[in-house]
Amino acid sequence: MRAILTFHSVDQTDSVLSVTPAQLRSLVRSVRARGHEVVSLRALLESPTSSNRVALTFDDGFQTVHERALPVLRDEGATATLFLTTGHVGGSNDWPTQPDWAPRWPMLGWDQVEDLAAAGWEIQAHTATHPDLRALSDEAIRVEMEGADALIEERLGRRPDHFAYPYGYFNERVQELANDRYAWSMTTEMSPLDGRGEDELRADGVPRLDTYYIRTPRAHRGFGGLGFRAWVTGRAAIRRLRSA
Repeated sequence: MRAILTFHSVDQTDSVLSVTPAQLRSLVRSVRARGHEVVSLRALLESPTSSNRVALTFDDGFQTVHERALPVLRDEGATATLFLTTGHVGGSNDWPTQPDWAPRWPMLGWDQVEDLAAAGWEIQAHTATHPDLRALSDEAIRVEMEGADALIEERLGRRPDHFAYPYGYFNERVQELANDRYAWSMTTEMSPLDGRGEDELRADGVPRLDTYYIRTPRAHRGFGGLGFRAWVTGRAAIRRLRSA
């Protein structure tokens, strides 16, 4: 299986945005035990014909990524990609569109972001203020993207070329603006990358598996197998029905 796994926070709260450090470690080890290579997101996307490769990504930029994910992945010899909401660095995830049910956590500071980059993580764009881009004008969308890109480039010396839609929300207009700016844009679609060529991924957006739904040891042990693939397909169908 070729897939991207997406995380948010690494903590003990059992929230819908969380995995524990033990679950993160178990998943990485199980992915490898099932014959998959854990590679960077860039390596995965730039080799569309490769098989049995998995990339790890984190959205938003919570402090727990530095405090808990970084040590686990360093021990496991793995890195990840962070999609950073730049306007809340050093603050919290209290952006105006945050749902009431979502936990509030401290965000990374720039020194911690720089530590991640120094450890081999890629820092990519997730807008400045985490809005629902569908509700914004074209110019406001460009401001959100440019604000994030410029600040990441200023602090880290490299301009983002990957983008994750806040909440996974996008439409044709938003996607066209993202495609004009980035090599790849990430969705929250529950689907592996199998059978998708490079041109399709660049044009249509890149799906990712939400690790909240694969936190159990049973799911880890079966990663990539027929039962796991069938479960992912079913989970994706449920998501489509709920959003219809």
